[in-house]
Amino acid sequence: ARYIIEGTKDGLIDDLNRKLAEGAAPLDIINGPLMRGMDEVGRLFNNNELIVAEVLQSAEAMKAAVAHLQQFMEKSSVQARGRFLLATVKGDVHDIGKNLVEIIFANNGYEVINLGIKVPPEELIRAFHEHKPDAIGLSGLLVKSAQQMVVTGEDLREAGIRVPLLVGGAALSEKFTVTKIAPAYQAPTFYAKDAMTGLQIMNALMDPAARETLTARAVQTAGGDAPAQEEREKVIVDAGTERSPKVRTDIPIPPAPYLDRRVRTLANLAEIWSYINPHMLYGRHLGFKGNFEQALKERDEKAVALHHDVEEVKQKAARFMRVRGVWQFFEAERHGNSIALFEPGAQAPLHIFTFERQRKKDGLCLSDYVLDPDASGRRDHIALFVVTAGEGVREASEEAKQAGRFFEAHCLQALAIETAEAAAEWLHRRLREEWGFPDPPGMTMQQRFTSRYRGKRYSFGYPACPNLDDQQGIWKLLRPEEIGVRLTEGMMMEPEASVSALVFHHPDCAYFSVEATD
Repeated sequence: ARYIIEGTKDGLIDDLNRKLAEGAAPLDIINGPLMRGMDEVGRLFNNNELIVAEVLQSAEAMKAAVAHLQQFMEKSSVQARGRFLLATVKGDVHDIGKNLVEIIFANNGYEVINLGIKVPPEELIRAFHEHKPDAIGLSGLLVKSAQQMVVTGEDLREAGIRVPLLVGGAALSEKFTVTKIAPAYQAPTFYAKDAMTGLQIMNALMDPAARETLTARAVQTAGGDAPAQEEREKVIVDAGTERSPKVRTDIPIPPAPYLDRRVRTLANLAEIWSYINPHMLYGRHLGFKGNFEQALKERDEKAVALHHDVEEVKQKAARFMRVRGVWQFFEAERHGNSIALFEPGAQAPLHIFTFERQRKKDGLCLSDYVLDPDASGRRDHIALFVVTAGEGVREASEEAKQAGRFFEAHCLQALAIETAEAAAEWLHRRLREEWGFPDPPGMTMQQRFTSRYRGKRYSFGYPACPNLDDQQGIWKLLRPEEIGVRLTEGMMMEPEASVSALVFHHPDCAYFSVEATD
């Protein structure tokens, strides 16, 4: 159990052989000390005493131990705790969270059937009848994926499927699960905020004593026996098309540096990596608690070990990872809540983006940040870009996962996602320089991460421009297929480690949500 809790393989095989020589049965070792070790890992994680990276290292030790013991066992003697069917929903390409669930479940004794990404309901239904799982898990990142889970729940219900459904993802909440997905599925439905919570739920479902209470409570919620809540009807207020007075119009139009389309491989990976936000890589993806940079500076033991492990993964990634980008400046005119983009001097627009405006006094709209043509008729400009670092990452991560190198598998995907974000930060900084307003010499990376520069970049699917379908406009204008980035039918980018954005220069730019009301 100590090897599992500490996540180390040094001496593990020798100790296992010693146990076998003493007459211990391989299956008893797995179901005894090894599973007790994984249970303790779960307890420590839930108490915030272990982080995601350490849980993955424990899973690596578990995988190595089981693989060694299996050679001394008959195939039939290995019995899973349960069978779990797992998928990222239709239209969604994000699989880093789903793969983490697979690793955690598989190394806690479950048989996991991972159907992959962009899985339509009919494929889930087919797989259910083929594999007969004890529960189904659905994952998805964006708001659109949460809506897709409602549709998938309805389709599963209509197909007569009633096994427990576990759902998770960044855009989900307990409330959405209870009020939208559970009523659609009308069978036990559970929200798992992370992989370890999902494991706790699955363990309870497979425990006859706990299962009945858990499913009865979930069925009551799904069946609508909970007190009915009257939803307030939203009063639709006409937001109008007037520019918000929060945005100045007496600003000179800065000339665009060039108007041709640029396609580049951003060759200096070390420079791009210097733009990675450590809070996102080490905190959000790998679970480090607190200020990672400060902890590393103070030579905190956990921070130093995690930094060393990530640097090793970076060395492997550097052999195949390619960062590519495509971008272009366009002449732009504001037409109410729309922005029309033009070829130089053209009268007919190439494309028109239409945005929502906040339904409140002096409400903002992205079109407000485009200045009207000046006295000489010279138009304002915005820039569009797409960057990616995802080529070959899924394959490399899958290879590491199959080989039991779980930390590497997870870290590769996290590194690629944050490399794409870093490339967006790097390119945006370059565009500001070329546009004529470089960052002050003393600007720190932390100030860049909190957008303390002139202008802003906005991505579709986020609060200021939530309509993902508008991605099609960027694809029409920039043709990012040339750098290997495609749109799914749900308008998400594939590969996952990609970023698209509209870049505005206006000094009054702010991040806002179009949903905000007075």
